[in-house]
Amino acid sequence: MKKGVSFVSFLSAAVLFCVLTASSVLAQDAPRAPRKIQLTSADSAAADNATIVFRHVHPAKNAAGSAFKRSELTTPGHRANSNAGPLTASSAVRGNDRQRFPADLSYLGGAVVPFAQSHPILLLPNGSCPIVTCWGDPETFLTDFGNSDLAHITDQYVAQHSRDRYTLGDEFALSYTPTPPTAPLTDANIRAIVHAAALLSGETGYAHIFHVFLPPGQDECFTAAATACYSPDVPSSFAFCAYHNSVDFSDVGHVLYSVEPFQNVDGCRVRPGTPNGQLIDSTNSTLSHELIETITDPDGDAWFNFTAVVLAGEEIADECDFFVILQVSPTDFAAFGDPTVFRVGRHSYATQPEYSNNDHACGVAP
Repeated sequence: MKKGVSFVSFLSAAVLFCVLTASSVLAQDAPRAPRKIQLTSADSAAADNATIVFRHVHPAKNAAGSAFKRSELTTPGHRANSNAGPLTASSAVRGNDRQRFPADLSYLGGAVVPFAQSHPILLLPNGSCPIVTCWGDPETFLTDFGNSDLAHITDQYVAQHSRDRYTLGDEFALSYTPTPPTAPLTDANIRAIVHAAALLSGETGYAHIFHVFLPPGQDECFTAAATACYSPDVPSSFAFCAYHNSVDFSDVGHVLYSVEPFQNVDGCRVRPGTPNGQLIDSTNSTLSHELIETITDPDGDAWFNFTAVVLAGEEIADECDFFVILQVSPTDFAAFGDPTVFRVGRHSYATQPEYSNNDHACGVAP
């Protein structure tokens, strides 16, 4: 008699197959655990001896950010970047013409970034800082960015048009002891952290961009002199919300990185009422600003404004960093980022637009 497969056996095998398949899919979709980095004296020495090729600052929307002097933002061998004119409620109410009517970017012949992986580096105070409460959801934004119309604004500047050119790469985490406002972190500390991640991973050059995320309450300054800082608790020195750097290390070579402190603070946050709330949308808007500027002008000699005096030195995101003045109390007004809402797949985002030479205007799509 010919033996057959019973219905029960067949059903059991089918259930087992589905369970294994589902487990495999979940394993593939599960977020990767961050790679832990530890700082050594070699990292600090590498940071101290590194050459800063270029630094470009995203000023805070406050008096200190507006007062940044050209000389304070100059990096060796490259142009200065400054915010032109003071930020006042009256000038913003008039429409902030300096930013609302930008000018085309010029190409100076330098390197651009047609393909890259983004690598978040999370600074965890005393070993812990939940992403959802500290930064929102930057990983999802970096994952979706490569398939977004926003990313394709860069096509005209990098001479590439394929999708998924910009993807989420390895993530890193550093457990550290937070420092008080009287002893802020400096860019030398950040360089040491970036060096540790680059050395561990071997991910260097123009195909990799590191993004260092600082937790709430952590101040950071360019130098120990603490005259130009992210310092919401010290308004007189609170000059920037973020910046991007390119640096040459003697051992690992050329490295691109950006620094994103906690963005949900006055002077950096977007206006109320955006789809994901001010924490997520403020983080993503600033992250998009630094990422796209790194793509189009990593070393300060590629795409920036070279012809309009009032916009001299501004990059693709600077020209479209619109803001609004809102009343925050019966007697006080404050400036907020004024992002544009768009969708990527199932997700809504609210980030600032970027400048398109093709359209001679700011937008979130080419």
